Amino acid sequence: MAILATTSAIGSCASPPHGEGFAVRRCILRLANALLVTMLVAAPALAQNSTNSAQDSGTIRWDDGSFRAGDALRLEPHARFQTDMLLRDPDGSVDDRFDWPRRRIGLDGELFSRVEFQIERELEDDTPWRDIYGDVKISRAIRVRAGRFKVPFSTEQTTSGFDLDFLERPSAVEAMSPSRDLGVMVHGRSDRFKYEAGVFRHSDGYTLPSDDGVTLPSNGRRLGLVAGRVAFAPIRDDKDGFTRDLEFGAAVTRSTVPEGLHGIVGHTIADTRFFEHMYVNGARTRLGVNGKWAAGQVTLKGELLQVTDERQAQAISGEDLSSLITRGAYLTGIWRAYGKHGHKKASVDIAARFDRLSFGSGNQTDEPFTNPRADHVAPLSQRTWTFGATWNINRWVRVQGNAIRDQLVDPLGVRDLAPTGQWTALGRLQFGL
Repeated sequence: MAILATTSAIGSCASPPHGEGFAVRRCILRLANALLVTMLVAAPALAQNSTNSAQDSGTIRWDDGSFRAGDALRLEPHARFQTDMLLRDPDGSVDDRFDWPRRRIGLDGELFSRVEFQIERELEDDTPWRDIYGDVKISRAIRVRAGRFKVPFSTEQTTSGFDLDFLERPSAVEAMSPSRDLGVMVHGRSDRFKYEAGVFRHSDGYTLPSDDGVTLPSNGRRLGLVAGRVAFAPIRDDKDGFTRDLEFGAAVTRSTVPEGLHGIVGHTIADTRFFEHMYVNGARTRLGVNGKWAAGQVTLKGELLQVTDERQAQAISGEDLSSLITRGAYLTGIWRAYGKHGHKKASVDIAARFDRLSFGSGNQTDEPFTNPRADHVAPLSQRTWTFGATWNINRWVRVQGNAIRDQLVDPLGVRDLAPTGQWTALGRLQFGL
């Protein structure tokens, strides 16, 4: 059945419908879907036969969750599930307090120790495809990745959702970072240094609103994005079980955003918008710096982020407006109360984080307004405290609990805001293979 699905997908890609702009992309995704289903269906059979095959050839085996054929092939299917529960408001219905943020299946693989690939999708989502890419290793210092994957910018955004220290990423990271996109990236590393530089198909990942998920400029051509990130680790030491790591880095993206309501928006933890889209037109520049320090059982890390959007000819009179400026930052402290640092065995982490997201403009002298064409945008910020604990039961299961307090701050008092912050308590059970 799975083989027939793969054959059908190949046939449809061999003769895609004429005149459809997304035909090639749809065929690639259809083929990837069929291959993913094929491998997940075949994995149990491969595992069952691997022992006899290994005895015959000495190379084919099922080893620690992956199928291996010597050094020529590695296939590793995986499935990951998360369920969240809102711990406050116990009078509400159970259905209203439960959520499934991730139900994901995928396949990782490697060919001849030179080509790595990943296919991953959500079981139920409006945009189910996550990562679909191949990564060619020329040397340790030079690798080339092509496909759909995360744009290299924020370190927190590029961290897998199943490895996060809290249930949610910082508000600033969620609002300001680009997501996955189709692109090509060159990357590599040495003992102390690593870099990533790529070009991507769309102007801002899939974050610009339109009917098909892609916004086109007036000339009908797709707008691209260039991104780069570097990191340097001057201290990396592990002696007598005591770990010391120091790493810092910087990132930048540059793109052109078409005219329209495409400014950055702000969301509360309850997913309520508190800052709406503003009119922008022109260059969007992201800048970011990050740092991390780990010593023994304690880790400190954080990021500073800024997005600057040009607003060419966006005034009612047709003149340019001052740039829209969005800033964000977070600082996280983690204490490993039980277990060894850096190991995914049984452990308990206690963590706290403060993050801030603010909106404003280059013009801060004229009268402030809140409308989407204001030259002096009335400043508004969100401040969030998050306290949490993570219990890694084993390599497959972990439990997280977070207490979150977010508050909106309007320094000029032009908005009607709640005088105090709101507390939210969330719990999560995570299972992954």
